[in-house]
Formats: sequence, structure tokens, C-alpha cells
Amino acid sequence: MKIVFSTFIFWLLATGIYGQSFELVDYNNSTYKGAIGKQIKAPIRIKNLTDKPIQIMVRRIEKVIGTSQTNFFCWDGECYDANIDELPLSKYISPGETSDKFESILETGLVSGISSVKYLIYNRDNPTDAIEYKMNYTVEERTQSNILFNSPELIINEVYPNPVKEYAIIDYNVYDQELKAKIVLHNVLGSVVGGYDLPYLKTKLKINTEDFNPGVYFYTLYIDNDAAFTRKLIIRQ
Repeated sequence: MKIVFSTFIFWLLATGIYGQSFELVDYNNSTYKGAIGKQIKAPIRIKNLTDKPIQIMVRRIEKVIGTSQTNFFCWDGECYDANIDELPLSKYISPGETSDKFESILETGLVSGISSVKYLIYNRDNPTDAIEYKMNYTVEERTQSNILFNSPELIINEVYPNPVKEYAIIDYNVYDQELKAKIVLHNVLGSVVGGYDLPYLKTKLKINTEDFNPGVYFYTLYIDNDAAFTRKLIIRQ
């Protein structure tokens, strides 16, 4: 009997059932909303429940997202490629500290709907001390707040998605047939890398960005050769 009892105690210690070393704050708040063409940032707040430091690992174990969407995560502002499923190194959390350094980010793409990502958060020194956390993202249609320029002759919305990988889209309406409107794309050095007319009978401009190097660009609306506004566009690989 003593041998069985000792074995049971050892198993309890090995599996961490004696107590969870951490918890997720706001565990039930797992649904986040955003518009098409935006980024939805969802934090995971991790609290150290012990009086000793712990080393936390985070692994993405499930991803259900659209074909035009991208999911990646960051720790303390350092972001990792979308193909990476686990933090390369464990992260230190002080005794009693609540860390909000982890963020799961969804680039919402081109279509509304619901997406989800599931993470496994665990103690590096005791992997059975773990919590699964599923995040749900609700992607909604764009609203009037996305309008960048509004006049009797022209209404134009901001580009989406932004950041972009393949195609950047701008929705617009030209109400004056004589109006000459175009979008000019230039790099951070100011060099023009693309020019795109906004025809009277069209309502959508689609810019192929696959041939551009990744980085920061700027797009400017010109109306009758006068600049109306300039905004930033980020192109990813």
C-alpha cells in the first residue's frame, strides 16, 4: 500500500495536478471583431500564480481561417512569420506578474465571416501544466468610416487589405465623367512604382502587388493632376 501511495504522490507531482502555475486572465473573452482589410489584434494575458518565476511557451495548434487571411503572433512587439507555430524561446514571467505581451493577429483579408485560432499555453518546465485557448475572429463588412475622400464628383475608400500580399483593392465611385482621377504608388524614396487610372464606369481598383519588394509604400490620389491625399500601404511577402 505504501508503495502504491508513494507512486501516486510522485505522479501528482510529475503532472502538476498539485496546482496550476499560471492562469489566463479574461479567459472567457475570446471573441474579437474587425472589418475586412484590417488587422484584428487579440491579446492573451497570462498571470503567474506562484511565488517563483516561470518560463512560458505558446504553440498554435489549430488554425481555421480564410484563404485571403493571415494569422501570426507577437511577443512584446516582436512578431513572427505566419508559418511559425510556436514561440522559438520560452518567455519569463515574474512571480505574481500578469503579462500581456502575447498577441495573436489576424489580417482579415477580403471576405467577411468567422475564423478561429487555438493556442496551447504551457509551462516549459512542466508541459502538463497547460491551458488550451481558442480565439474567435468575426470579420465584418466595411463601413462608411473607411471613406478617405468624399466629394460630389468622387468617393474613394481606403485600400484593403493592408498589409497586403497579392492584391490591394480600392473601392470608389466617380460621378463626373469628365473627372481625371488616378492612384499613384511610390516607395519610401519617393520614386513612382505604379500609376492606376480610376475610370468613370468602374467601381473597384485592383493592384497586383506580387511583383513589388516587401516593405512600406505610399499611395496618393490625384484629381486633375492635383494631389488630394497620401496614405501608407504595407506589402508583405
